[in-house]
Amino acid sequence: MSDMIINRFQAERVGPPPLPQAKPQPQIWQPDKPTFSEHLKKACDEIGCRTQFSGHAQARAVSRNIVLSPEQLVRIDKAVDSAAARGANKALVMLDDLALIVGVDNRTVITMVDQPALRENVFTAIDAAVIA
Repeated sequence: MSDMIINRFQAERVGPPPLPQAKPQPQIWQPDKPTFSEHLKKACDEIGCRTQFSGHAQARAVSRNIVLSPEQLVRIDKAVDSAAARGANKALVMLDDLALIVGVDNRTVITMVDQPALRENVFTAIDAAVIA
């Protein structure tokens, strides 16, 4: 009788909780692939974008596997133009599933956050928000 109780208890056991999903690993530089800076410079040269990316923003892009298309770079440029036209100093630019903090006066993306990291984030010291 006690064997039946133990066996039934074991059969009803719930497995361990699922492991949390692994965070994306930073890209490792490969000699045959351009760096984010090289990719960015090439794309900006092709389309003539005027917005720059700080070292911190570039590091965030690499660590979060963010690659910006030329079309997205044009949209960022237009968003910065729009914020500047309204007298903004520091703007939050929402671009697809990205949030970018931009120093409008020097046209520099200070940092960028992707969708998984957006939850429960608070952006402070901004005076404009632009949906690009």
